[in-house]
Amino acid sequence: MYSWRNQIVATFFQSAYNFNRTLDSHMMKNTEWGAVAYLSHSKYGIKDEVRINNNSKYLTGYAADTKDAASSETANKQWNTTTGHLASTTGNISGVYDMSGGAWEYMASYIESNPKNSGMDDIVTNSTYSKYIDKYSSSSTITSYKFRILGDATGELGPFWNNGYYQSTWFADLADFVDSTYPWFLRGGHCSNSARAGQFIFSRTTGGANSGNSARLVLTPTN
Repeated sequence: MYSWRNQIVATFFQSAYNFNRTLDSHMMKNTEWGAVAYLSHSKYGIKDEVRINNNSKYLTGYAADTKDAASSETANKQWNTTTGHLASTTGNISGVYDMSGGAWEYMASYIESNPKNSGMDDIVTNSTYSKYIDKYSSSSTITSYKFRILGDATGELGPFWNNGYYQSTWFADLADFVDSTYPWFLRGGHCSNSARAGQFIFSRTTGGANSGNSARLVLTPTN
């Protein structure tokens, strides 16, 4: 399947929320991404960096033929192959795919009181949706890792350094925190991000529509 892209955050958020209320459907937020990322690195997961989905057509469930590969239309394998399993958080068919590469994924996570051009102005102030949104300090800058929310797999990944771009010690993934200009979190990376992508990458953007940005649906059944 092709990933759904090029929408403002509000469109992703509302579509996910209305998908299936019986299953508490919602758009993934940073702390949920962090939970999946940490599990991938535990004894319950692949215990390694998830292989990048470098499919340049934004087809989901693909894995690059080699580690940290550049984007390609053909140099990748689909989800049900031996190589494809390396793009799963468990290293097998039962895991979560596309946590590295593919399209960037918007999180329902932003700097408080600064929804920018996301279309989320009314949503972020509505208490109905408060548990589905992670809010960060309005004082955040690109390196304000201290403002992380425990478990979100951002500020816990240090120490950080600048080697042409800010990166963490976890697989040298890109590590750009949100700020007032780019208040919305992105996770996972892009099919073209090569070594910078991974399940521990984090970056930021405005909240507007972009052809390289998508989002992730979460279902939380209670029975």
